[in-house]
Amino acid sequence: MIAWDEITIDSIARRRAVLVVGSGVSRNSSNDKGERPASWDGFLRQCAGEHGNPAHLLEVISRRDYLLGCQLLKTIMGRNKFVERVQAEFQLKRFKPAEIHKHLYELDAAITISPNFDNIYDDFCRHESAGSYVIKTHASTDTISYLNKCDVRLLIKSHGSANDPDDLIFTSEDYSRARTKYSLFYDIIRSLALTHTFIFVGCGVDDPDLRMLFEDIKFTYGRTPQHFMTIPAGEVAPEVLRELGTVMQVRHLTYSPDNGHTELTESLALLVQLVEHRRDLLSKGRNW
Repeated sequence: MIAWDEITIDSIARRRAVLVVGSGVSRNSSNDKGERPASWDGFLRQCAGEHGNPAHLLEVISRRDYLLGCQLLKTIMGRNKFVERVQAEFQLKRFKPAEIHKHLYELDAAITISPNFDNIYDDFCRHESAGSYVIKTHASTDTISYLNKCDVRLLIKSHGSANDPDDLIFTSEDYSRARTKYSLFYDIIRSLALTHTFIFVGCGVDDPDLRMLFEDIKFTYGRTPQHFMTIPAGEVAPEVLRELGTVMQVRHLTYSPDNGHTELTESLALLVQLVEHRRDLLSKGRNW
């Protein structure tokens, strides 16, 4: 079980935390056929197999350079076929939310960021909130107007949505274009990282978007708020985690990956209880 510390609990309770919900969360979902959403690695390897397993593509995937891998795949398939394949995998398979989505929603964070293309958590939030959740993407021009509204819960799709494939950030070219075209969006994320505690759930340590952002912040501003990332025990060498933690100012919270990562779901259920208790104390003491 994850040992949640005071910074994590207090920042969520005071709504000074940003939840970042990655593809590892979506992997808990399934559809009526028993299928689960593909990871970046899984999606690329599936598509590579469908096109003869080109050696140069497999080599890039093995290096976990997923943005370049997607760029190569898009060139191999052609833009239209690539877009259709993305939608077929991340939009049309009718994945259903899992218990982990319920616990994340119950944390009642003011701001959530998700790099996922699928709509599993989006649809769950819309349903549970009777449509009142505000959902924006990196291409939205009015995101900033929702940041300081205490009665709004905001979900930001940082890489876009399969609903709008023309604005997906899936390749190195997409990312380079987005950094220029949507520079205001990245300024917003940078500002949040300097003022809020980021809590990453189901995200990989090698996400190029996150690495670049937090390394930039670290070396530009020096000391920043402590951020946290849940990670399966044994997935990454301790020495690598220490270096990443120093560079990105991220503390890694490990849990057992046994039984389909159920310990992460159970740990989040505990976190919900701890946050609710802290909010009760803050309310009674008027210590906002």
